[in-house]
Amino acid sequence: KEKAGSLSLAPLPFAMEIPAAILPRLSTGPVEGPFGEQVRQAGATAATTVYYNPLEQSQKVIFMTAYWFPAEKFDAVQSPDQPPLFGTEVLRKDNQVLSVAGPLDAIFAPDTPDGQNLAALYGVIFLPETYRSQP
Repeated sequence: KEKAGSLSLAPLPFAMEIPAAILPRLSTGPVEGPFGEQVRQAGATAATTVYYNPLEQSQKVIFMTAYWFPAEKFDAVQSPDQPPLFGTEVLRKDNQVLSVAGPLDAIFAPDTPDGQNLAALYGVIFLPETYRSQP
């Protein structure tokens, strides 16, 4: 089995368990700008953007955003008529919801090392077992 690495999603109380080989390519940061304000107004307790730093170019790209919401706030912003604004629910615990918004399209060609790294991540970002509680 491939060695796993742990990426902290602080200020969310979780870390992602992902293939260790991909870990150096990832970094995190706050959700900023007008959307960051929208996230706060919707009632998120915390949100983190995960960036992917490609091998082939210097510009990092947003890979996914993770949100930590009180369950009633998350449920209140769900609409059957539109895609989820704050991602897909991954797990619900202690009246809180961890949701993840991942990339809608492949960012890199699938036959490149970056494309293969992201394909490996796509396979796990919506699985509850990918996320481990951390203080």
